[in-house]
Amino acid sequence: MKLPLSHAEFLETYWQQRPLLLPQAVPNFTSPLSPEELAGLALEPAVSSRLIHCDHGVWQKTDGPFSAKDFQSGGTWTLLVENVDQWHEGVRALYPHLSLLPTWRFDDVMVSYAVDGAGVGPHFDRYDVFLLQGLGEREWRIGPICDGNTPQMNTEGLSLIAEFEPTETYILKTGDVLYVPPGLAHWGVARGACMTYSFGFRAPAISDLIARRADSILDRLAQTTLLEDGHSVSVPCRPGEITEAHLANARDAIANASEALDNLRWFGEVVTEQKIDMEDTLTPSALAHPDQAARLVSINCVAWSEYGEYIDVFIAGEAFRIPKTALEALVALCSGGELLVADLSANYPELLDALLLQGALEPCPA
Repeated sequence: MKLPLSHAEFLETYWQQRPLLLPQAVPNFTSPLSPEELAGLALEPAVSSRLIHCDHGVWQKTDGPFSAKDFQSGGTWTLLVENVDQWHEGVRALYPHLSLLPTWRFDDVMVSYAVDGAGVGPHFDRYDVFLLQGLGEREWRIGPICDGNTPQMNTEGLSLIAEFEPTETYILKTGDVLYVPPGLAHWGVARGACMTYSFGFRAPAISDLIARRADSILDRLAQTTLLEDGHSVSVPCRPGEITEAHLANARDAIANASEALDNLRWFGEVVTEQKIDMEDTLTPSALAHPDQAARLVSINCVAWSEYGEYIDVFIAGEAFRIPKTALEALVALCSGGELLVADLSANYPELLDALLLQGALEPCPA
C-alpha cells in the first residue's frame, strides 16, 4: 500500500486520529473477486454475510445465507461478506498490503457490493479500517468522532447515528484507499454499482487484558501470601479508618506481586485468540506426505516474543516455548508464506507440533 508520506508521519499524524485519503494506494488494482463470486460466497451456510436495505429512509438488515433470488430484488441494497480472505485465494493474496502494522492487529477483509445509491447508513466502528475501492466509485461522507454517548438508532440489528452532518466528502475510485480511525462517523454511498474491500484492524479490549493478566498472576500467587503492613501502621488513625497510607501500601503490594509473578504471556494469548473456525486444518497424518506444503490458517492467529535462546509463540490464544532456531521459519509463516511439512518436521518439530495442536496450519492449494 503506497503512502504519500512516511510511515512514521502516518502513525504520528493520522493513525487513530484523523482520516486520510490515499489516491491510488494500490496502483493498477484489479479486483480479485467479481460481484458474482461474492454473491456465491453469501449462499454458503458457513460464510457470515448480511444484506442491508434502505426503503424510503427505513433500514433493514437480513443475515445470510441467501439464495440467488435475494439479489434480484429492487431498491437500494448492500451485500457484506466477512472473512473473505479465508474463503478466496485472490483476496488472501492482498495480505502484503497490510505490512504497515503488526499482523496480530489485523482482523479480516470484509467485502461489500452495493447497487447505485446504496450504503449501510451513517455509523462508526470501534476499530481502524482501510477502505480499498475494488470496483466502481463510492462517495464517503465523514462526520465527527463518536463514542458510546452518541445518540444512535437501534433498529433491525443496525446501530446508526441519529443525526449525521458530514464535515468532509471523499470520492474513491478503483485503487484508492481511505483510512478511517476508530470512532469516526462515516457513511459510504455507491455512485453506480461498486465493490469495496474493508481491511479491519481491531485492538484488544483493556478489560480483556486486565482479566487475562490478573488470571495469569493469580495462578502463580500462593493463597497463603498475605498483605504485610510495613510502615502503613506507623501512621496514626481513628477507629475503623482506612488511611491513605493503608491504601498506598496495598496498591504497592499488588503492583510488586504483579511485576514479580507476571509471565508476560497474557498479551500474546489475548491478541491471537481466534474468531474463526479452524476445522480444515492439517493433522499429524499429513506428515506422511513429505511434499505437502502448509501455511497459517490466518496470519493473525500467531504471534511471538523473543527471549534469549527461546521464543514464546502464541497460537490461537495459547502459549508455547520453542527454540530460537525456529525463528526464520516462524517469520516466514507469519508473513503469509508456506513451508513444506517435511522441512518443519525435520528442522522445527516443536513449532510444527504446536501449530498442529492448535489447528493453525492448513494445506496450501494445489
